[in-house]
Amino acid sequence: MRKLMMFLSCLLFSIGYMTAQTQKVSGVVLSEDDGSPIIGATVMVQGTSIGTITDIDGNFSIPNVPMSAKKIAVSYIGMKNQVVNIAPNMKINMAFDTEVLDEVIVTGYGTFKKTSFTGSASNMSTEKLQDVPALSVSSKLAGGVSGVQITSTSGQPGAVESVRIRGMGSINADNEPLYVIDGVPMSSGNVSGFSYSQAGTSLLSTINSNDIESMTVIKDAAAASLYGSRAANGVIVITTKKGSAGKTAFNFKSSWGFSDMAINYRPVLNGRDRRDLLHTGLKNYYMQNVENPTEDGALNFANSQIDGYAAEPWSGYTDWKDVLFRKGSHQNYEFSAQGGSDKTKFYTSMSYVNQKGLTQNSGYERLTGMANVSHTTGKVDIDVNTMFSRTNQSQNSEGTSFASPIMVAAMTASPSTFPYNEDGSYSTNFPALNGANIVKTMDYNYDRNTVTRSLNTVSVSWNIWDNLRLKEVFNYDYNQANNRVWWDPRSNDGRSSNGVFQRYMMNRDKWTTQTQLTYNKTFAEKHSIDGLLGFETEDYTLDYVYANGIDFPGYLEEITNAATTRASSFKSKYRMTSMLGRLNYDYDNKYYFSASFRRDGSSRLAKDSRWGNFWSLSGSWRFTHEKFMDEVKDIITDGKLRASYGINGTQPTDYYGYMGLYSYGYNYNGKPGSAESRLYNPDLKWEKSNATNIGLDLTFLNRITLSFDWYNRVTKDLLLDQPISMTTGMGSILKNIGSIRNRGFEFEIKSTNIETGDWYWTTSFNLSHNKNKLTKLDGVQTEMMDVDFSQLIHRVGEPFNSYYAYEYAGVDPDTGKESFYVNDGSGSNAITTNVSEANKVIVGNADPKVQGGLTNFLSWKTFDLNFTLTYSFGGHIYDGASWLQSNGGTYHYNGNIPSYYKESDMWQKPGDHAKLPQFVFGNSAAMSSRWMHSTNHVRLKNITLGYSLPKSLLQRTGLTKIRAYAAANNLFTIKSSNLYVDPEAPVNGIVYFETPALKTITFGIEIGF
Repeated sequence: MRKLMMFLSCLLFSIGYMTAQTQKVSGVVLSEDDGSPIIGATVMVQGTSIGTITDIDGNFSIPNVPMSAKKIAVSYIGMKNQVVNIAPNMKINMAFDTEVLDEVIVTGYGTFKKTSFTGSASNMSTEKLQDVPALSVSSKLAGGVSGVQITSTSGQPGAVESVRIRGMGSINADNEPLYVIDGVPMSSGNVSGFSYSQAGTSLLSTINSNDIESMTVIKDAAAASLYGSRAANGVIVITTKKGSAGKTAFNFKSSWGFSDMAINYRPVLNGRDRRDLLHTGLKNYYMQNVENPTEDGALNFANSQIDGYAAEPWSGYTDWKDVLFRKGSHQNYEFSAQGGSDKTKFYTSMSYVNQKGLTQNSGYERLTGMANVSHTTGKVDIDVNTMFSRTNQSQNSEGTSFASPIMVAAMTASPSTFPYNEDGSYSTNFPALNGANIVKTMDYNYDRNTVTRSLNTVSVSWNIWDNLRLKEVFNYDYNQANNRVWWDPRSNDGRSSNGVFQRYMMNRDKWTTQTQLTYNKTFAEKHSIDGLLGFETEDYTLDYVYANGIDFPGYLEEITNAATTRASSFKSKYRMTSMLGRLNYDYDNKYYFSASFRRDGSSRLAKDSRWGNFWSLSGSWRFTHEKFMDEVKDIITDGKLRASYGINGTQPTDYYGYMGLYSYGYNYNGKPGSAESRLYNPDLKWEKSNATNIGLDLTFLNRITLSFDWYNRVTKDLLLDQPISMTTGMGSILKNIGSIRNRGFEFEIKSTNIETGDWYWTTSFNLSHNKNKLTKLDGVQTEMMDVDFSQLIHRVGEPFNSYYAYEYAGVDPDTGKESFYVNDGSGSNAITTNVSEANKVIVGNADPKVQGGLTNFLSWKTFDLNFTLTYSFGGHIYDGASWLQSNGGTYHYNGNIPSYYKESDMWQKPGDHAKLPQFVFGNSAAMSSRWMHSTNHVRLKNITLGYSLPKSLLQRTGLTKIRAYAAANNLFTIKSSNLYVDPEAPVNGIVYFETPALKTITFGIEIGF
């Protein structure tokens, strides 16, 4: 008992002594950049983690710290670790670790420091672009990443955009990159069932781009080959926002604005100038076609005819742009919340967007919701991501449809036509439109598409042992498009059928599973390995129902009201199974090696050709870590040489292209039957892209980073239709017989110009050059005309989309007619005014010589300014609207006349060296190089100016952020005055009557609490 009492006494004394030898440590952790509190920072005492800061003000209080402890350590992701002496009420300022922040590459199969990454990729944070009024995810890449070309066929809200990474690599297969969101390939593209509008419906626009944390563009084979048969055109990896530990933070954001055409699109002559020009054309016609003409006779003839073409209507000359177009508008509301604990973190958001286009039938409405939840328990990590969206898109017709307001305003409705009669009824005085009144059409008809989308991912990661991890991913991507088109019986479209209603209901769903086994380990402090083995499956199904009704008794459009109906349905599926592996090796942070392999099996190909192998080898040398660089290490702070080679591919777009098929619908002696419609093609296989990349990365003074890449991308086994004997009944068969090459370079430079207490200024500039060349067709043909555009030829040795036309030689000074080079192959410079005596030649192509962007971000105290300039030089468009280019043809007399037809520039008499030919009634158009125009331009793509209330003023309100801003998109464009369409033209460069890009102005406010 005595011994027990002595033991307890000693124990109590020891506890009391220990208690007396402890201290309480408290303070606050702030960002050195802006003084904001840092939530989630880890505090350590004597090498032991005490916990993380969860208080919203960044305060911490640690009791029972041993008196022997003299320092505490604070760490936070993206910040430099701070070790400070313990003192009363400490204030710890954390500085950003720019090396860590700037050197992270997300590939979808792992995240790596850029110093160890051996491929070519560009990472782009969307933080500074969240105020840019752009619906599409891809729009925010414009000007920010070298080697990426983004164009659109329409400026209507929700329209599909074309993205090209290092040029086009396919003819009949897809040229769009693969989009990967949080590690899972996602569906993208056009989900519109109809093509009356060129805009289409972009599936990418169903995603709220402000839910995205960053985007990585993978350009070479080093990382893209892991995606195998889908990665020949590059990969865009999207990382969404995640939660962080700490008190729940809420953010509300709202913006409003308006929009208009970014350029003066296809300007036309006003009513008076048009009348004067047509009058001159009638006089010229008389002088050329009447025997022994006189000036008085020509004047009398013109006076007698002019009112039939250019009379002033009862309401005065009409400005059709004022009639058909309006100022667009938009509004946006977003709410998000994020927070959590050490083990469970979440991010959730909701947003609503309503954008009205330039016409009453153009608009886009979107509601989105998102939730990301991650949980860690023991050795298991669980992530659940879900997105939901519902969009409503209204479109007006485009192209050469008489229901297109773009074409009507530019060509087919003249100032002498008018929308309404004096009694208020719709006018039918439209000679170029067969009486169709565009205003009536827009009032009664519509083209609408409702898209519902759900994107869901669940992943479970298990740390089995010693950095050996097993990860399972399940993804379900579903979208439904409900497309409706109504042609009212009172409109020209629906008049002959007494009303037409069409409807597509399309369901697309894709299941993706991934199994990944990863292991990383460092041996002997200098040898690091990172390995991956994976197995994936992908199942895709598309089913749709099409229904059509005509002959309506009234104006209620549902098909059940139609007297005559018809319907059809279709279902298609494909499946892909894949095995993949990757090995990265790093020696002493100086020498890096990477190898990847993927084997894909696709149901789109016959069994004997189903499997394809895709691989890459890459390496890099971080030469600044060598001893011979020590003397210049203060100047060249980091440097790396990279090289990679690999093969990836593209699947056929047709899910059943290899099959021999019979089709129904044939008639044999009055009885139904079938016939062979496609030959069996067991040799059909992947298009394969062989890509080489050599790169150099340099960092100077820890402030300036420079990257240069040279690449050579050769796509072989291109899918082309090879002619076969017509006795088969088909005429051609799809085969892998062509090849195409893209070769070029990319240059990027980023710098931190100023980084002081109040000032912060960064700049990034990128430039890229790509040369496209068709190297083979079928081995026999050396050229072929484009099946859709007569102005395009595909010739071996030339860019794939080359313009093929007569070569314009100017105005003949003797006759005032257009003249053309004969180009008969003799080498002479012979010229003729008879276009039938000339020969067509390649006159140019759409591809720019160089393109890129310049971005600046500046902040001073509570003000911030961010802007991006994009540029393109050396490219061309070709205006395919021949009706406007006749120097006095039928459409000029029945419709509008472009403003570049100025009498002062026209030929008047023999000997004149004029800019424009003589304008004569009845002329016809010749498609020559006169109608090819330069797309050289510089555009202020986006700009944002913001102001945030100081933290000192917010402390009393309980709010963490109040920020007001103004932003603009396509605010101004510097281009040639001769270019009357938007310089950001369709990929092939052929333009007709596309809705131009929009200039958008936005005002917004953001509140955090």
